Amino acid sequence: MPKTPQNPSLVFSFDPAVKIFGDSAVSDYLLKYLKAIKVKTCVFEDGYVDKDFLIDYAKFYARSFEPISKVTKRYHFFAFSFNEAEFKDALKNNDTRFFNKLEKKYKGFIVVKPIKDKYGHFLIGRTVLDVYPHKDQGEFREYLTEKYNVSLYGIHLTIRSLPFQVQDTAVGACATIACWISLFPLVSLFGVPMLSPIEVTEKSVSFPADCRNFPSEGLSLYQMKNYFNSIGLETEFIKPEEFKNYEKYNENDDIISDVVKSYKKLGLPVIAGLELKDHDADPEYHAVVISGYRHRNGDVQELYVHDDNIGPYSVVTPIENGKFYSWNNEWLASGYSEVNVTRLLIPIYPKIRLSFGRMYEIFLEKFKRPLEIQIQSKNMNENSRAELFLTDIRNYKKFLLTQNFDKKMELLCKPMPRFLWVVRIQCEETPHYDFVYDGTAVYPKLICDPVFEH
Repeated sequence: MPKTPQNPSLVFSFDPAVKIFGDSAVSDYLLKYLKAIKVKTCVFEDGYVDKDFLIDYAKFYARSFEPISKVTKRYHFFAFSFNEAEFKDALKNNDTRFFNKLEKKYKGFIVVKPIKDKYGHFLIGRTVLDVYPHKDQGEFREYLTEKYNVSLYGIHLTIRSLPFQVQDTAVGACATIACWISLFPLVSLFGVPMLSPIEVTEKSVSFPADCRNFPSEGLSLYQMKNYFNSIGLETEFIKPEEFKNYEKYNENDDIISDVVKSYKKLGLPVIAGLELKDHDADPEYHAVVISGYRHRNGDVQELYVHDDNIGPYSVVTPIENGKFYSWNNEWLASGYSEVNVTRLLIPIYPKIRLSFGRMYEIFLEKFKRPLEIQIQSKNMNENSRAELFLTDIRNYKKFLLTQNFDKKMELLCKPMPRFLWVVRIQCEETPHYDFVYDGTAVYPKLICDPVFEH
């Protein structure tokens, strides 16, 4: 195992005690994460041309007096042990059995840029890593992921994940990276362009602010909105505190987890605006992407967050009572006294006109509160729950094909709008009723009789 990341072997055994990416807090987190997803071996790829960094280089670093390389280092990870001789023999002999095992056991990659932050740490570039297991001791994990194709010396590899990188304040701070991370699911959902961090910042700052565009001091919420508008999307802003004033909102509700679950079904990213309090000092503000959650029968136990100051899929737990208004995560360990969610931002397709807020009122008043009364009266199984989510006609009818219920043919052949809000009453993982609303309408409107009702 090499002592430094500057000149490693082509293949080496992964050791979480050896800091191959440098000495930053993010590097330390990544080493722990790689251990958690059971990485055994690393393949080192030098001189890798990373598209995102190459664009940032051409637009910013190429004009610097300091000589900076335009290529990066990339590290690939696998969940089984092999050595350099075995790997080279497989390359020479086109060993497809070995290549198939590489793909099956592939855990993703980390790019290290040839630039440093103000502390002298090399910056972590585009990082695509495997997730924690989807099912674990009766609990389920849901993630925002896409399938990515990777080429390693001609070997085809695939991984399902959500890309991550740390902020590079020369071309974009935390809000820029949050927008960049959000782009990946949006590209496949709505066909928006894939941009590098500096391109995200360039589009965002066409809405002016009282600071320099580059080096970036960060984006305001309005600049983030301006960015999504510039690529043809709308944005929905949700202030969690305002939902506490809903007449039907009570101690059984958590608006943060309800929003995340609602938009996860369609694959939409949720950007969280955080307020970081350091005791009596003025609060600082930060932006992250909520990339998944862990639940037991719908009750969210943990959130997973892509935080450019921590790492991908970092674990967030609620401070108290299972409510995610205030977070317990690495920010508290670093000295902050509170981490509060002040705003949620969801980039959405303009045709999705029915807002979460309008559907949420209906959801609480007509479905969740009455279901709780039925459970208390012993008329419904205690494991029954009501869930609200956004989906589209393609995925919803694909789901209906797998179900058996009355009037199935009639519903499959029924014309529906492209986007649908669905309230589902289910017991554990079995749906009993679906109430389907037109997601393209301005106000809630049922488009059919309850689905699955017998």
